[in-house]
Amino acid sequence: MPGRSGVAGSMGSWIRRTMAGGMVVGTIAIALADGRCDAASFPPSEQLLPASTRVWVSVADPQALRKRFEQSAIGGLVYDPLMSTFLDGLRQQGKTSADPLRGTLEVTLEEVEQIAGGEIALGVMERADGFLSTIALIDTSGREDRVKPVVEAVLARVAAKGAKPLAAPDAIKAFSMPVAAAAGSSPNTPAPATAAPREFALAVAPSAVIVGDRLDAVAELAAMIAPAGTGPAAGGVRANPLQSVPAFAKVMERCGQGVPATAATVRWFVDPLAYLAADRRTYPPKKNKKGPDYVAILRRQGFDAVNAVGGYLFFGEGKVDLRHNTLVYAPPQNGRPADGPDRFQKAARMLRFPNVAGLAPAPWVPEGSASWLSLQWDIANAFDSMQPLVDDVVGEEGVFDDVIASLEEDPDGPQIDVRGDLIKHLGTRCMVASDHVSPVDPDCERMLIAIETSDPEAVSAVIAKGMASESGVRQVDVGGHVIWETVRPAASSERAASASDTSGDDAANNRRIRQREREEKDSVWPNLSVAVAHGHILLASHRDFLERVLASSKTSSIVEDGDYQEVTAELQRLLGGEWALSSFSRSEKTIRPAYELLRAGKLPESKSLAGTMLKRLLEGDSQTGGKPQDAGQPKQQVDGSSLPEFEQIRRYFGVNGMSMQSTPDGWYLVGVGLWDGGTPAATGGQP
Repeated sequence: MPGRSGVAGSMGSWIRRTMAGGMVVGTIAIALADGRCDAASFPPSEQLLPASTRVWVSVADPQALRKRFEQSAIGGLVYDPLMSTFLDGLRQQGKTSADPLRGTLEVTLEEVEQIAGGEIALGVMERADGFLSTIALIDTSGREDRVKPVVEAVLARVAAKGAKPLAAPDAIKAFSMPVAAAAGSSPNTPAPATAAPREFALAVAPSAVIVGDRLDAVAELAAMIAPAGTGPAAGGVRANPLQSVPAFAKVMERCGQGVPATAATVRWFVDPLAYLAADRRTYPPKKNKKGPDYVAILRRQGFDAVNAVGGYLFFGEGKVDLRHNTLVYAPPQNGRPADGPDRFQKAARMLRFPNVAGLAPAPWVPEGSASWLSLQWDIANAFDSMQPLVDDVVGEEGVFDDVIASLEEDPDGPQIDVRGDLIKHLGTRCMVASDHVSPVDPDCERMLIAIETSDPEAVSAVIAKGMASESGVRQVDVGGHVIWETVRPAASSERAASASDTSGDDAANNRRIRQREREEKDSVWPNLSVAVAHGHILLASHRDFLERVLASSKTSSIVEDGDYQEVTAELQRLLGGEWALSSFSRSEKTIRPAYELLRAGKLPESKSLAGTMLKRLLEGDSQTGGKPQDAGQPKQQVDGSSLPEFEQIRRYFGVNGMSMQSTPDGWYLVGVGLWDGGTPAATGGQP
């Protein structure tokens, strides 16, 4: 199977560029559900952008954004004077990830906000040559007097970068942009070659501004908005626009249901695999980083059944601070029944998430936990569907079967029939719980995965047999339960000394030492602890959290938590019936570890999802800026020392929940964030 770094690298590229367009625009620009300014200067962007648009975000009325955003929890945090020093520092450091439009389209979010009077739309389109082209369309109705100074500032900034002017139609300024050398490289280092030329074009039309990274795309859209002799109000009509794509129409229709007429919304749409494939062509991996083409693999394995992902995001009113409706559109292929085991093909058959009633936390999930998630998943079917995917990733047929066979037949292995001894005893419910302990440090976060089993005794025997065959694992008895705990490997010097004392090939011993060191470094859970209890296999990142779960009969459960009950009631109101997934989280507890590490200059050491996302947002893929480090973790590039103490901003963090239903057309998700307007919530449990 591929390592985390390979997948993270591919997805990191997607995350960074997607956030650089739609995600952050959506955070700062809000639209009315179906409303547009009466004096709109061009037709809706879904009528102007082509069917080959792979990523789209639309904001119909930015002024509605301002009002709703300022009343929200995130707005309160952003505008709090306590945060101003840190945010000003980000701007001064020129972090393009924190201001993504400037990193891709040479314009800042602040400048877009200044001139936007109507719709703001961003589209990432796949061109006929297979490369991506990004474009921003801004309706400046009522703010035409602000356009000139903003345009002049943008053009001056572009010229200062050494851009060379290109011949362009009237009212369009276009440039060939220099390709920046890698951060930290020598001034004499040549810029890397790219598959697609980098351009910048800006068109000013009556009551509209268009910005893009390809001159021809900007010129085409400008001509559609203001056809010769007809004026901007008439607008052009594209023969095959985005709104004609069936997947787009389905996503917008389904996710628009139940959205209040007065809600301020962001609409978005992504064609995931088509986008990732075009992204790989446009921004090819470096020669020394090439690996499996995961997009091609996913296509071959049937995951292209997921046609699109998209929906509505909007700030609410009252305690519903934020809400989203999202559809993962994956209709049955080739007339297959929507509820059958062969709805999808090959490895994609693992995407079976049955709806059930009563998808609530188990009573042993501790009260005060940071988060909880429960998923109904046909695990046996997923296991049976995994073989072609594993073989395809490795690039050799039969690898998966060989590994499974070795687990049973290798005399030095656990000698377990994975399918007959383990998989057949697993149920269909998986749960994940998380929390953190004090003090807050890189190792403070805790996570537990629980997998339902129909025969705990049989599964317990299999796990005992498998764990007993592993080195570096010890058995611990806690309150009548057996815990198998992974013990951290000995220090590298001790292992080296031990290896040097053994007979055999020194080179082979050294290879084993290096392999163990890599395994220790790359291990997500170096203190993995396993037990079978409460009718589940319990796998925890740390033994103390597992012990807390095992002792839950003596403590309160998250089911009794008032915050959890309030979130669940809201989700049941919005998405009745049976669910395949449900989740609950406390923002302050999920975010606090990453926040404290950022403040202490130790964010690169974070192992959590929140920490990883924050690193991507603030610093991109590399925390070293291309500069070699002496040893250990890379250096944090963003100065977090000016951040206020967490307790001073804790009031901006509420509770969140999400539910998902499997539908004939895919999976429909509804999520809510509840916030009481600033009164700190009681966290319960551990700090």
